[in-house]
This record gives sequence, C-alpha cells and structure tokens, in this order.
Amino acid sequence: MPPALTEIETWVFDLDNTLYPASCRLFDQVDQRIGLYVQQLLDLSPTDARALQKQYFREHTTTLRGLMINHGVEPGDFLDFVHQIDVSGVQPDGRLDAALTALPGRKVIFTNGTTKHAENVMGRLKVGSHFDGIFDIADADYIPKPDHGSYRAMLSRFGVAPERAAMLDDMPRNLQPAAELGMCTIWIKTHNDWAQALEDMSFVHHATDDLAGWLNDTVIRSRKSA
Repeated sequence: MPPALTEIETWVFDLDNTLYPASCRLFDQVDQRIGLYVQQLLDLSPTDARALQKQYFREHTTTLRGLMINHGVEPGDFLDFVHQIDVSGVQPDGRLDAALTALPGRKVIFTNGTTKHAENVMGRLKVGSHFDGIFDIADADYIPKPDHGSYRAMLSRFGVAPERAAMLDDMPRNLQPAAELGMCTIWIKTHNDWAQALEDMSFVHHATDDLAGWLNDTVIRSRKSA
C-alpha cells in the first residue's frame, strides 16, 4: 500500500510539464532543439533526424542516452545546446507558490534535465525557495528516469524514506519505479502524446491536470482534517 497523503514527509517533483503547465509549450522548444542537434551531428535531413530522435527516445527513454550509447556524444554539450530556449512563456504562478507554502514537508526536484534549466524555470515561476535541492541528469550519471538506479541514487542523496514520500510526474512510466519502491504517485496529466495513460496504470495512486489545485484541495485539506 502507498503511504497516505497525511504521512508524506518528502515531495519529489518532476520539472518539465509538471511544475509548470504543458500549455507553456516550453518542452516543445527543447524537443525542436534536440531534433536540430541530431540533424547537425549526423548530417541528416530534418525528417530523418526526427525519426532517429524519437527512436532513441523510445529505446533509451531519452534521446541523449541513445546518442551517448550509439554515437559517443558528450552529454554536457548536448544539454547546453538543447536548453538554449526562451523561458519567457513561463509566468509567476501565485497559486502554486501559495500551495507549496502551505504544503507540509520537504520538497525536491528530480529531473532528466539540468540543474541550470530547473533554476531558470523555477526563477520564472517564483517558487525556487520552496525546494531543498535538485537531482538532475548529471547527478544520475546521465542514466535517466525511469531507471531504478537513478531513483535509488536520488533517495540516497536526499535521505528520503520512500514509504514516507510522494512523487509527481507527467509521464506515467516515470511513476512506476517510484511506486515499486514504495512511494505514493501522482500523475500530472497533459495533452502530450508521449505522456498519455499506459495500458496498466495500477501504479498511479492519484491523478490531476491542475497541480496547484490538487495540492491545495486534496493534500492540504486532508492534513487539516486529520
């Protein structure tokens, strides 16, 4: 059984399309930059680069991992390139700030992106002060979610007891290892094709398309009534 919401001591948040809404379309820019990187690296047409990008995403859970394994790409160069994006579409989120302020417990970021990218986004949202740390792709030795080893490394880094923790992510496949480790899981639903429901969603304990509203209405109220 997953921990009850009233028992959660640590909240583990994904970043992209979770902490900010997918409607900002920030990750669309990253996606385009990834395609351009593949195109330039391998001298491919845009169509062929796109096909290979998505093939590596399916086979290795991130395009970066596929490029590292198959082409010896240096991850720092790739990540610097793909995160050269305009984050002005992300606006300060007063509702999220208030919900995080009221939410008891420690809060950390667990992302397949970089710490710099996370800091840029949280700076736009004006919520960075709520988080005690960021575990990024470099901390995971460039082995992305949903690899179990990355979750264990994150839990160890922050001293998190999984049976007293919750994880929030827009991609269902990233929630399965969290559930298997004993965490409560919350799926942040989006319109993105790659983040839709899987055939088996039994490992998802809660779901919402409104992060701030869910935190306020479900978690904070349940704690007040406990």
